[in-house]
Amino acid sequence: MKPLLQNFDQELSQKLLKLGFKRIFGANEQIFGEGDEATFLPIVLAGKVKLVRYPEVGKEVILGVFSAGEIFAIPPALDGKRFPATAVAIGESQLLMLPRKDFLGLMESSKAFSSIIMSRMCGLLRDRADTVQILATPSAEHRVASVLLRLAGEVKSSEARKISHRRQDIAEMSGLSTETTIRAIRKLADKGFLNIVQGKIYLETVEHLRDFLQEDTSQIKRKATGK
Repeated sequence: MKPLLQNFDQELSQKLLKLGFKRIFGANEQIFGEGDEATFLPIVLAGKVKLVRYPEVGKEVILGVFSAGEIFAIPPALDGKRFPATAVAIGESQLLMLPRKDFLGLMESSKAFSSIIMSRMCGLLRDRADTVQILATPSAEHRVASVLLRLAGEVKSSEARKISHRRQDIAEMSGLSTETTIRAIRKLADKGFLNIVQGKIYLETVEHLRDFLQEDTSQIKRKATGK
């Protein structure tokens, strides 16, 4: 049996599996809702899960996407308050639900576990800051480029990075409509920042997008200051 996470040793993985309970969720099935009491820590064993907010009827904003081996919703599980967003399975997914009392017990008894949780929390805070920055940007191309850079960073390969997320997922992460997102992706492709092959997005390098974002940000600042 492989460890749940690369940073978890075999013993800790077995302990988590013993303390937690597994559940399988179908595609688009809700795992927990915004405002539900956080009585467990969710860990993705298989599949993918998205954390979303619904700022208005018919509009969905993705705050994060989590794959096999990843832990999420840590802050509410720590303080016992309610979940601030809704978790939905993207496809059929299996999760390990670690009861909050066992989660807190492991935090006290296992230095390795608490270290990983703290490291993951730092990552979640960085992701949340990135999301706020993306949604505060008026340019659709800028928003989409920022999301693609974040997704590219999750691809562990030195070769061309394939963005496997759907256009709809990218739109929801960008806070844009799917149609606007598709147009923005095409414009970025026309500028040579990415390639579209059989409907899939590939980034030969992330430097073009980074340069574009830096230049776009500088222009926005100059307009704001009148310089």
